[in-house]
Amino acid sequence: MSAPRTVTVHTRDHGPVTLTCPTWCTAVHEDGGYRVDIFHEGEETGLTLGTSRGQVYLFPAFLEQRPFTEQPPGRGVFVNLGVEGDFYPSDPTQLHGIAEALIRHGAQLHALAGHLAALLAERSGQ
Repeated sequence: MSAPRTVTVHTRDHGPVTLTCPTWCTAVHEDGGYRVDIFHEGEETGLTLGTSRGQVYLFPAFLEQRPFTEQPPGRGVFVNLGVEGDFYPSDPTQLHGIAEALIRHGAQLHALAGHLAALLAERSGQ
């Protein structure tokens, strides 16, 4: 385990702000913004699907924390989940619900693939 990383971000409204990054933070903290916009961000993960038109990347997700915000979801750590071009701060309960919905959808896709295979087999046997 490495030592905590300390960074100083030069902000428009509070001057230099020094903070300690969580061990999971991989963000580049850029100067010039507002203190409220400072964030910690972890490594992104997502779902890459091979489709008939190439690779598609869905559901980018990463740990995030905004230590100076007053807006929801607050100053604690959360997972930001990308869906259809927008991001949704999510807690563990919400993430488990989303994961379960994806599992159910996966089962539906398996059933649909089986149905399609049967239709194609029936058609080729004519």
